[in-house]
Amino acid sequence: MQTKKQIPFLSDIHSLFPISSYNKIIILILSLLTTVFTLEISAQTPQWQFMGLAGEEIYDIAVDDSGNVFVASWTGVFKSTDNGVSWAFKNNGLQIGDIYKLFIDYEGNIYLCGSANFPGYGLYKSTDGGENWIGIADTLNRNPTNNFEDVTIIPNALGGIIYASNYYGVYRSTDNGITWQSTNFTDPGARNIGINTNGYMFFGNATASWFGIYRSTDLGLSWERHTFLGVSAMVYLRDGSILAGCYDPGLGESGIYKTTNNGDTWFNTNTFSGISSPSDFSLDKNNDIYVSYAGFAVYLSTNNGNSWINYGLSGLGHSVICMAIDSSGYIWAGSHLDGVYRTEGRTIPVELVSFSATAKNNNVLLSWVTASELNNQGFEIEKSFNNTNWFIIGFVNGSGTTTNINHYSFFDNEIISDVQYYRLKQIDYDGTYEYSNTIEVEISTPTRFSLEQNYPNPFNPTTQIKYSIKDAGLVQLKVYDILGKEVANLVKENKEAGFYATKFDASNLPSGVYIYQITTTGFMQARKMILTK
Repeated sequence: MQTKKQIPFLSDIHSLFPISSYNKIIILILSLLTTVFTLEISAQTPQWQFMGLAGEEIYDIAVDDSGNVFVASWTGVFKSTDNGVSWAFKNNGLQIGDIYKLFIDYEGNIYLCGSANFPGYGLYKSTDGGENWIGIADTLNRNPTNNFEDVTIIPNALGGIIYASNYYGVYRSTDNGITWQSTNFTDPGARNIGINTNGYMFFGNATASWFGIYRSTDLGLSWERHTFLGVSAMVYLRDGSILAGCYDPGLGESGIYKTTNNGDTWFNTNTFSGISSPSDFSLDKNNDIYVSYAGFAVYLSTNNGNSWINYGLSGLGHSVICMAIDSSGYIWAGSHLDGVYRTEGRTIPVELVSFSATAKNNNVLLSWVTASELNNQGFEIEKSFNNTNWFIIGFVNGSGTTTNINHYSFFDNEIISDVQYYRLKQIDYDGTYEYSNTIEVEISTPTRFSLEQNYPNPFNPTTQIKYSIKDAGLVQLKVYDILGKEVANLVKENKEAGFYATKFDASNLPSGVYIYQITTTGFMQARKMILTK
């Protein structure tokens, strides 16, 4: 049997309240504690804008790649599609109390977890932007306390493992939440599950009986406690180091602790002193770190947590509990009962001023303009025929870091459908990326019959042949050798008016000159092509 050591301070509070109430009690305590800060004060504090939701007990904020903002609260989920101007309540399918954590995966699916009744679900997933929610996990061991603390996917990519923590420990799923595997950590309170750039996994625990930073070297199958600090927040930096907001029960004080050796040792950075712990961290794309201190303000570090400057949002009646950074570099903060706030970060985003398309005959010209760029390697151009399945059709180099206006264009002459969809994937030098909005291009019905020159030409062994049909009817497309012998029948079917393309594979034919010919009602045309092996 595992012996659980009782540690003072928060253990007394935890014994009086169930886990589902523990989060609210912590918020109240952190708001009342007095902290002495030792840091540099910014000469120009950013202006924070109130974005609504006053009176809500806010626990988490997440922003997807399209700029939609999601807020988790004690009543459910709120969504804004217009940068916080308005909010819609999105609780269809949810049967849950307080929602503690939101997570958005690489495909835009949203996960949330919180406290719920049993039987019932404490972990939910939405595949349609929060419009509908489906429960994917209950307590996972049929015991009655249905309280989930954390959910994440590592890596956040195809094949990633889902990790979730609840009252009964940390669980993992390798099949998108269909089945779950327990780990050797079987206690409450695991939060901030993550992985550093060196492949070591961690989580922190702020529940008094299980204070600590825990580490796993086998992708979360087993966990080992490495400190006895109470952990309120963690952030995983891109150099492999980790910052953690901690309470030291032995000293009776808090601070920001750091490891630079994969969790072997942790040291107090002494950038803050006192007995209050950070409520959340956020890391932006140029490695600036933001930390919120309950009852005080938001602070910024530009040097991996070695020093901090005041970034505003002080003087609220209640604590700043959570933060998120959107793709444009804006910082979002949720305050307990005081609502949602937003301000500009230091990031100079790739600010896309316009993205448009012009269709002419069987071609599309894409044009876009940026007002500023930061570490912009370039743009992948992606295309789809159904706005769901995308493929890459080209790449245009970016301008690095600049505040000048830049104009870009790309020419797509591979049109094989009446409707095309396009989007840009802007990629930074460090591999991070974000998508533009999607634009739809309708190709008008052809006004004439035509047979285009094959491309490439000469070719080996495949080439593409494009043609346009003005009127519906039977279409035949055949290939002949130089002596007039038919060697391939590529198309023989009824076609609606439109633009078409077909592939010719000459793997089994010898090098030489070939003739391809289209025939339909009222039109016939032939062209030459050269196969070179």
